[in-house]
Amino acid sequence: MIKRVSFLRRKEGLSKEEFFAHWTGPHADIVRQMPGVRGLRFGRVQSWSPEDAAWDGVGEVWFDSIEDAHKAFATEPFHSMLVEDRKKFMREAQSCFVTEQTVIAPPSQA
Repeated sequence: MIKRVSFLRRKEGLSKEEFFAHWTGPHADIVRQMPGVRGLRFGRVQSWSPEDAAWDGVGEVWFDSIEDAHKAFATEPFHSMLVEDRKKFMREAQSCFVTEQTVIAPPSQA
């Protein structure tokens, strides 16, 4: 299992609430439909250090492999839908692929 972690900054003029509502609403609806998605999580940034480098959100999407992730993000109509939707709420994004090694498991989220 692989996880794509994305760091996002909201579009100028959007409040944090508007940004998060769009990201976890209409944008998430597109991602949910993509082939091979195994999990999806959104994190609202509460503070960042250094503050002037702050991101507004951290997204996590799980796939079976990096190749599956690349395929999913390239699959139409989702690719075009994501490109257009990002313009509505996102100013900047960066992403990476990670594998996890749990040392202490977080509390379960029921």
